[in-house]
Amino acid sequence: MFRPFTVKKIRRRKVTRGQPKNHDLRIRRCVITGKKYDQDEVLKFTLNPKGVAVLDINRKLPGRGMWVFPDRDTLEKAANGNHFSRVARRNVEIPTDFLYTIDRKLVDYLTGILSLGRKSGVVVAGFEKVRLGISENIITVLVQASDGSDRQGRKLIPRGVSCKRYRCLSSTELGEAFGRESVIYVGVKDGPMAHRIAITAQKLERIRRMEGFQTTLPDLAS
Repeated sequence: MFRPFTVKKIRRRKVTRGQPKNHDLRIRRCVITGKKYDQDEVLKFTLNPKGVAVLDINRKLPGRGMWVFPDRDTLEKAANGNHFSRVARRNVEIPTDFLYTIDRKLVDYLTGILSLGRKSGVVVAGFEKVRLGISENIITVLVQASDGSDRQGRKLIPRGVSCKRYRCLSSTELGEAFGRESVIYVGVKDGPMAHRIAITAQKLERIRRMEGFQTTLPDLAS
């Protein structure tokens, strides 16, 4: 007996609006806590040929990556070395200035991006320039010196305006990006560079919120 031809319905995977198709490829598990994060939220470490754990800030070094969430407890556990050794299945050496090196690499990376942005006109400095850019919704990231006025910085961002503020660099460190002794207010215009600066500043801000965290080279002889 002839049976009519039927077409089976294909179930399509439901994709949340605004979520990229390769979203799962960006998820990384912290080797310390076991929690999952977007790769922009965590730090990637790899091993150099001598078996020393190094920060892969651009996520381009070869070898298996070990991802760590940048907060105090997690980084202190990572500095112990046992977690890295277990994941790498070999002895991993942790430098004595492990936390300091992370801080300096992030600072150098962030000030380097800000310097490039200044030359291309994407990054501006100065209270009035930043205030005007934020009010016109051109500037979406504000990097304010940690030793500047918190109250004044809050006034720069009116209610209802989408602008993220970070206080992860000192005025001297911000000044390095502009070839000056010090800078208090830096604004970043909306775009890919603003995203890079924001995710780096967020990591550095989390690390520098650590109570008693050293931003100067520790005395290794003691």
